[in-house]
Parts: sequence; structure tokens; C-alpha cells
Amino acid sequence: MMYLVLTAMLALNVSAEILKAFAMINKSLEDTNTSIEQKNTALYSAFAKKLEDEPGKTQAAYEKAMVVKKESEALLTYIRGIKAQMIDMGGNKNGKEDEGDYKVEQGVKTVTEDGNIDISSQLLVNPEGKSKLGMELMTKINAYRKAVLAVIPASDQSKVKVYVEETKDPEPAKGSGVKKNWLQSNFGEMPLSGVITLFSKYESDIRNTETEVVGYLLGAIDAQSFKFDQLEAKVIAKSNYVLTGQEYEADVLLVAYDSRQALDIRLEGGGAVPVEGGMGRYKVKASAEGQKKWGGFIVVKNPGTGEETRYPFNAEYTVAKPAAVISPDKMNVFYIGVDNPVSISAPGVIPSNLLPSMSAGSITGTNGKYTVRVTQPGTVDVSVRGKGADGKPTPVLGQSQFRVKYVPDPIATVGGLESGQVGTAQFKAQGGMIALLKDFVFDLRFEIVSFRMIYIAPRRDPEVVTVTGPVFSGQAQQIVRNAKPGDRFIFDEVRAVGPDKVTRKLNAVTYGLN
Repeated sequence: MMYLVLTAMLALNVSAEILKAFAMINKSLEDTNTSIEQKNTALYSAFAKKLEDEPGKTQAAYEKAMVVKKESEALLTYIRGIKAQMIDMGGNKNGKEDEGDYKVEQGVKTVTEDGNIDISSQLLVNPEGKSKLGMELMTKINAYRKAVLAVIPASDQSKVKVYVEETKDPEPAKGSGVKKNWLQSNFGEMPLSGVITLFSKYESDIRNTETEVVGYLLGAIDAQSFKFDQLEAKVIAKSNYVLTGQEYEADVLLVAYDSRQALDIRLEGGGAVPVEGGMGRYKVKASAEGQKKWGGFIVVKNPGTGEETRYPFNAEYTVAKPAAVISPDKMNVFYIGVDNPVSISAPGVIPSNLLPSMSAGSITGTNGKYTVRVTQPGTVDVSVRGKGADGKPTPVLGQSQFRVKYVPDPIATVGGLESGQVGTAQFKAQGGMIALLKDFVFDLRFEIVSFRMIYIAPRRDPEVVTVTGPVFSGQAQQIVRNAKPGDRFIFDEVRAVGPDKVTRKLNAVTYGLN
């Protein structure tokens, strides 16, 4: 009888105002959880788009994001099931959560038996803080935390906020001497309205953890990429010398390299190639005519994992007497929409008597210095003849084939800042987007035509702004001014126009403020 009296007194101590406050907080948490879920949907959409654009770089991170999504949905479903069971036990007890489980008092909707302190104890605590369902809940929460941390490298786990805490037993209150385990301290003799609010908070913690981890995985994709600060066109020929009637074959490619890296280049049979400015400089004196072959391998470390990979190479060259030389001044490739300077010389022919021609496009100039203009991608042949003593053209002195390309896409940036973590003040100082054609040999400019900005802040709805032109619109400027450390910005659907007048869709970039 005394126990019943004490229980009744405890129930009376939970005032109607407190129970009403629990209900209002729970409603606010549920609204916030809906917003976070929408934000996560936008994150997964951005992830899927990047997977479509760059599958090789994105696949591994995308698979980890799907693990986080699966684990989050599984724990959310489990927690919501317990929550619905308790609501029904405090309502009409018909075996399911429905409108019959709720009441409305003073305009606030809450569970019918909102002050009941026995339901959570019965379901999640008893006996002696070792309820089967409660122990299972603890196991699932701890397993979820372990699973999401497993997709993050150990070195970065401290950088990512995991809101779902481990279910550790709390320390006893000072001077009380009473020790309660995690289940007893959270659910023992708690009013039903308070326990339901606590479960809504768990849902919020799961959704926020999902946002943090998936956002990290998306932002870390480019961080695992090799970094290059130089671009250079290279011609790889089967032979650098051909006789009349033979074919000249060469691959023309754009090479990206890091001028700051000390490469490890090793030769077959021993020895190493000296490295200057991030590029190997192989030199050997040609002492005799004939075909010469050489090769080796380059040892490269992955910037994310540190794993070493060997890239073999082989080359050959021919030692012979000089012949006519046709060479671009800047690159061994012609670009559409720009002036491509070319130098031409031939032994025994003065520069003013050279007669260059092209199979497509145009070549203008005199005295060995020429400008090439091309309009279509593919290949073109540049030939050179000389003017004989009789004023007539001589036979072809030399001919080379060059690949024609569009100017490469620039990199989308905010004010020139590369994607990744940036200082909040530094980010706020930027006024818009800039398309950078980094380390390209021509001084070219791309104009930003339009872009979309996605602003993601903890516990807030994502904000999306579409901007025309390179400069932040008034709405975008206001969002940037109000941003705080911990917030994230995603810029995608970036379009720019270059000197060839072709509108290009550029890369998406992500910034985390610190």
C-alpha cells in the first residue's frame, strides 16, 4: 500500500506544465528531424551526381555512404517501433499507434497517459535494469556507432561529430551512493511524455550523425586525389626520326604533374633519373647513330593511403643527322579558339624561304615564327617546304601530325579557394565564383555563367540558391554572411564560357567552415 501511495505522489509531482513542455519539445524535434531527413536526401543526390560524373573516384566513398544510410534507417526503424509501442501502451492499447492514443489539451497534442511513469520502466528497465528490450536497444545503439565510425579513417574520426553516444553507465550523483545503469538513469520512473521526447532526440542524433559522416565522405573524395600544379603537353612517338616514305606515329597527351614532389624514377638495370621541379630530366649523350631504347618505372605514393604503386615506362629514340623541325612554341598540341605559336626551321634553308602549310585550319607568319588557328578537334598535318633558287617550292622537308583539342575545363572555385576546409572569415570575404584554368600555358579567361549554392547547417533546413553570373546574388550574400564554423557549402551545376564560346559544365566543389 505504501508503494502505491508513493507512486501516486511521484506522478502528482510531474506537473501538467512540465508534461505540456515535453510534448511541445517533442513536436519541435519531430519537425527538425523531417528537415534533417530532407537535407540528407540532398546530400545523397549530390553523391549520386558525383558518382555519375566521376565513378572511379567516387565508387568506394559512395559504397561507404550507402552503409551509413542502411545502418541509420535500420536503427531509426527499431527506435520508432519501441516509441510506437510505448505510445500505444499509454493510449488505447489496441496494439498499434493511432489517433486514439492521443489527447489535446490547451492546443497541445500529447499521448493520453503522458504522466505515466510505469510504462518505460516496465518495457525498458525491469527487472533490475536488465530488461531484454532495453539491453537490445543498448546493443543496437553501440553497434550503430561502431559501424559509422568504421567508414572513417582512424586519423579523421576526431574531425567528424558522431552525435549518437555510447551507452555508458553514468557516475553516481555526488554524495548519493546510489549507482544506476544506463537504462535505469534514462528510463526508470520517467513520465511517458519525457521518454517519447527522449526517443525523438535519439532519432535526431541518428539523422545528424548521418549528415556529418556522409558529408565527410563526400568532401573527402577529392582529398584522396593526386594533387597536380602543372600541366604540359607531351608527344610520345614510336620513333623521333623517319626516312622518306615511312609514317611518323605519335601520341599527343596533356600531362599533369606536381612540381613540388620529389619523384622516385628508377632506370632498368639500375640508376635513377634526376628530378627537377617535379619532372624527371633524363639526359644521355648521343655518341653513335642508330635506334636507342631505354625505360624504367616511377614509384608513386597514394596521398590518402600512402600505398606505393609502380608505373613502368619505355621509350626509344633515333640518333641521326638533323632534319626540318616543326614545333609549337608552347605545347605539342593545338587548342581550338586560341593562337597557337609555332616555330619552324630547316637546315640549309633561310627562315624567310620556308613555306609551311596545314591539312586543316590556318597557319600565318614569316621567318620561322608562325601562328596556327584550328576549329575542329581531331588531328592536323603541318608540312614545310622551301623556296628554291628558281622560286618554286622544294619537295616536303618535314611533316608532323598534331592532335587538336578544346581548351581543358577550368576548375570551379569560390574566389579562388580550393574545395575543402576553409576559414570562416576567409570564405565570407569572397564575392562569388571564379573559373580557374590552373597552370595552363595560355593566358585564358573563363566567365562563370551560372551556378547553384547549397547551404547546409547543423539542425537546419538546407538552403538552395541559383545564381546567374559569377557574383553572389543578394540572397546568396546574406546566407554567406550568416554562416558559422561547422557549416557546409556545396556549389554545383556550375557553367562557364571560355574563348571558344562553348558553355561548359564544371566540377562541383564543397567547403566546410572552420
